[in-house]
Amino acid sequence: MSGRVTADVSCRYPAIRRRHISVLAYLFCLLLTGGGCRSPEPVEETGKLYRHNWWNYYARGTVLLKQGQNTEAQADFQRCLGLLSGAKFGNDRDMWRARTYGLHFVEGYFPNRELGVCLYERNDFTQAVHFLERSLSQEPSGRAKHYLNLALQKQMAGRTVPPPFLQLNRDTEIGLTCDRSCLLDGTASGEGRIRRLSVAGRPEFIELAAGSLPFSRHVALKAGTNVVSIEAEDLLGQRTTRHVVRVADWQPPSLLIRRVVAENNAWRIEGVCRDAFGLDVVALDAVPLFRRTGNVRHVTEIPISLRVPLTGATLTATDLAGNRLQSPLNAAVLAQMAVPENSPHRFAHGAPPFPWAAKADRPMLCDFSTCEAPNLQNATAVSRMEAHARAFQRLSDTEPLRLLAVANTPTADRLRPSLSLRGCQPLTRVFSEDFYVDGTAADGGGLASVAINGENLLSQDDQGTLRTYFARRLPLDPGTNCFEIAATDRAGNRTSESLTVVRLRPEYLDESLRLSVGVPPLTPAETGAVGVRVKRSMETELTRSPVRFRLLERNEGWDFVLREQGLSVSDLADPSAALRIGKMVPAEMLLMGKIFTEAKGLTVYLKVVETGNGAIVFASDVYSPDPDFGLDDAVAGLVLKVQQGFPLITGEVLRRQGTRVTLNVGRQAGATENSRFVVISATAAENLAEGQVCKKEGQAIELQIERVQQNTSSARILPSAADATVKEGYYVYTR
Repeated sequence: MSGRVTADVSCRYPAIRRRHISVLAYLFCLLLTGGGCRSPEPVEETGKLYRHNWWNYYARGTVLLKQGQNTEAQADFQRCLGLLSGAKFGNDRDMWRARTYGLHFVEGYFPNRELGVCLYERNDFTQAVHFLERSLSQEPSGRAKHYLNLALQKQMAGRTVPPPFLQLNRDTEIGLTCDRSCLLDGTASGEGRIRRLSVAGRPEFIELAAGSLPFSRHVALKAGTNVVSIEAEDLLGQRTTRHVVRVADWQPPSLLIRRVVAENNAWRIEGVCRDAFGLDVVALDAVPLFRRTGNVRHVTEIPISLRVPLTGATLTATDLAGNRLQSPLNAAVLAQMAVPENSPHRFAHGAPPFPWAAKADRPMLCDFSTCEAPNLQNATAVSRMEAHARAFQRLSDTEPLRLLAVANTPTADRLRPSLSLRGCQPLTRVFSEDFYVDGTAADGGGLASVAINGENLLSQDDQGTLRTYFARRLPLDPGTNCFEIAATDRAGNRTSESLTVVRLRPEYLDESLRLSVGVPPLTPAETGAVGVRVKRSMETELTRSPVRFRLLERNEGWDFVLREQGLSVSDLADPSAALRIGKMVPAEMLLMGKIFTEAKGLTVYLKVVETGNGAIVFASDVYSPDPDFGLDDAVAGLVLKVQQGFPLITGEVLRRQGTRVTLNVGRQAGATENSRFVVISATAAENLAEGQVCKKEGQAIELQIERVQQNTSSARILPSAADATVKEGYYVYTR
């Protein structure tokens, strides 16, 4: 057969001789095998070089580098790059998957990076930086970043550079806030490159030191003074620390009424307005009584002396943190504490009008809240003074002074205190992180305490007051929270109310709506215990709150899946295996990892693959120079990078045309072609938590991104039959 082919070719092309045919046949064999008709023997097994192709030199170079033969390894990497002669042809491109011949590939081909490592080990730091930066420009890798940090550190050794500089985007002075958390954002910069950065004791994940590094983090606050530290460290070990002080004040001001006198068809009120952290504005019916000026920063107490019409008025006080108190000074309240101008029960020579008062200057507390006048008919216990107050409201202007004397006549305290909570149900469901409770407690014999879960809201000096309007913001834990509000009088009588507040998670934050993922065993199978450890660390990070993905199929479940699909662990190196696994595992994406054992460390490379089409939608890696101690932290950083690749975004439907919509989020907000959204039936941001996820036949309606622009994106409604349910103005949230 070979002879006939040769003769036929010679007849058609006389100039071609038999030796040319032999050369063509040899080249064809080279094309198929990449260096011969036989596959080269592995360098790792023999330590010898075969075929002299670029991948042969690279394989031998990695073996030599692991053995510590840096000079010989450097020469092999230079030959596969084409910088030295010896290889039949070179390949100077770093990549995670390099094709050799036919369908053969080299996984993790990084000649520039490994040459940089050799140069670093040989103390040629300038050239090491050159090749490591070249590697990162072609294909980023955690190992290149690690050694570039080391090489830059060696280059700067002995130099004198300024320490890191921390620039905050917000006021760093001591600030009062009524929020439960504060945002700390800014930039850390320095000539020595920022290598480590921590905010409130939590380190940021930094692989490559940078001259300028932005940061942004919400920090939870506790009541009172909070000192939050921000620390930056450069490659030379120089540190800079800044402290941000935030004072969390979650309670409104209080109004203490010392004396109320009825005179000339008006009330004369004397007392004091207080706030533990400082008052900002105090006004009566919008007329300012006090306003903080620029020179006065912290006024915690101001005296109150004013005339109020018999019809009443409203006093409003706002503190420096923004908490607001509204105190309705109405006839029903004032009548219980007032005495007529010429009444024998007025203060005389400092003697108190009530025999239960311990001392003449004891203030009568009235801690008013935003509630209206108390509804005495709903009170649990009605005192004699409250009954007189109701009668006072029904009298004409000529009669109140007579009954005030009766109202202030000492009587035996035989009733329990009255306790009324405004707008509070025995069982309440909320979505917020705190619950606002306000109410009224009163007793004719004087109150000894008003407590919430045992915390007395009355100070020792305020005990004995007739009535108190209290308001508190109660922090809530997720789930069920139980509170008891109790009022106790000086005689020991007690009245209590119980509240159960359930803090719900907004439906759109439910974990069942997040993208479902699975973590198959890592390849190669020879990694053994290391692969099991990495897989377990990945699963732990994926389930850490706040949860970004819904994790499926853990541990032993994968053995059954692989066996049923006829797959081995080595088959998982091919993303097409995700198509077969997707037939059994209800995961939308698989996190398929591979471990590369490097000289002095290991690399974990991760591909996020869609099970529907086998497409790789995200890929990244991390390098751990010390797997025994730093591997778990490195894997946590790798999972963080995956989560950042799929950011959670809130948006709005701008337009709907048939089965397609336009959203107001684009690349600037973090949206990508792989983003998916659920639709929420809320048309205002304040109603987002209470909004319901739109569904069709019990399944959440999904928006699949088709095109992303800078500030907008186009998406398709799935299923298409749900197009009428999606309305313009509805909010969306990333799956």
